[in-house]
Parts: sequence; structure tokens; C-alpha cells
Amino acid sequence: MAKLYSQIRNFWDNQPCGTTHINLPPQSREYFIEFDKFFESFYPYYLPFLNLEAMRGQRVLEIGLGSGFSLHRIAEVAETCYGLDLSANTLALNQARDRHFRLGCHLVQASATNIPLADNSLDFVVSVGCLHHIPDIQQAIDEIHRILKPQGIFRGMVYNRHSYRYQVYIPVTRRFGTRWRGNTAQDCVNEMYDGSDNPYGVVYSRSEISSLLRRFEMIDFQIQNFVGQEMVPGYGDRIPRNVWLKTLGRIAGLDLYFSARANK
Repeated sequence: MAKLYSQIRNFWDNQPCGTTHINLPPQSREYFIEFDKFFESFYPYYLPFLNLEAMRGQRVLEIGLGSGFSLHRIAEVAETCYGLDLSANTLALNQARDRHFRLGCHLVQASATNIPLADNSLDFVVSVGCLHHIPDIQQAIDEIHRILKPQGIFRGMVYNRHSYRYQVYIPVTRRFGTRWRGNTAQDCVNEMYDGSDNPYGVVYSRSEISSLLRRFEMIDFQIQNFVGQEMVPGYGDRIPRNVWLKTLGRIAGLDLYFSARANK
């Protein structure tokens, strides 16, 4: 298991999430400005999901920081903002963002399976696009429960087991696509979702997430995100992304978002 965690850390060290999207020097102020424009435009449902106003004046932790879009917004409203990531280079990216914009975040390199914060110390935990890369996901969720105050809120996202990509596109391309023939479904998940050499990624259903969050009260599930090119190869990207997001994205989208309240 230690070897797998090392591979996961090295993968994200080599390509911190988001840095492949913007052709500007990572850690520059200009990079963060352009990345944030891209992110907000590409994921228009993301800020409504976060509900930043509910975090105003609260103590909030984000796990899995990427290029720091949400950490930045949380820091602007929270009383205290923490950011945690296993990857040293991802943490350095967010430290640069923190310096450029004077956010005052508390950033720490650590695993979500061993969070260096006190019991019952946080009002909110956010982890979007990270849990499905953690082999000991139950341990990470138990840690999140430990550090949340009673009735504290956990907002998260994992890859959706019932997405069009996983249920239709991957089986079809494994059977008929030269590029993917001979690959396992797991190989396809690892590479299609996060790129070549990604060592670990898992899809989850609502029932699986509910089981993992058995010490929480589930508040809400949302399905979001869609790649039209996978639905109509050669033509899908000619249809505006918002059309896909407002239709199939809400039924068979790539990502399963959820909110839950810590029962204690």
C-alpha cells in the first residue's frame, strides 16, 4: 500500500491538477487568473454547489487542492481556511496562490487518512475530485467525520459509477476502439479521467457513497459534467457544452456530488 501511495503522490507532483489546461507558467499570478476564468466557465455548477455564503465566518478545510480555485473562494469568506494535499508540488502551487492574493490559508502536506487537526474543530470540509484517488477511502471519511463538529457539513465529489462514460463509452471503446482494446475497465478509468500513468481512480455509486458515509446524514446528491464528444464522436463538441450540462450531464454525468451532515 505504501508503494501505491507513493505512486499517487508522484503522479500529482508531476502534473498538479489544472496545470495542463493553461499555457502560462504555473505559480504566476497570471496563471491563477486565467485558470480561474477557465474553471468557472467550464464548471458553472461548481460555485452554487459549494454555497460559499454558508461558509462565511466558519472554519473550513479543503482536501485535494488542485490549482486552488475553490480554496481561494473559501479563504475569502471563511474565518479560518485550511488546505491539505498529499502532493508537495500541488501544495507549492497553492502556496504561490496564497502569496499572490494574500489569502492567509493554513496549508499542510498530509494524507487525508491522517489529518493533523483536532477532533470537532471544523464547520465544513470540502473534497472535490480527491476521494476517488485514495485507496483507504473509508479511513479518510472517518477522519473527516472526526474533525467536523457535530452537525458539521461535508461537501464532496467522486467519479460517478453510473455515468455514460463508465456504463457505455468505456465498454464500447474497449470492444471496438483500437486504442483501448485489451485494456481493463480500470485501466480506462485511470487514464481517461486523469491522464496517462495515473495509478489509481475509482468510480462510486450513490449507494456506495451512502455506505461509506454511514456516520453522516446525507443531505443531497447531484450528477454533473458531460463530454459530448463521447456521446457523438466527431460532432459532440460542436454542440455547446451548456446543452450537455443541462441535459445528459444531470442524468449520466461524469461526477457525483454530495453533501452530508456529521452525526455525533
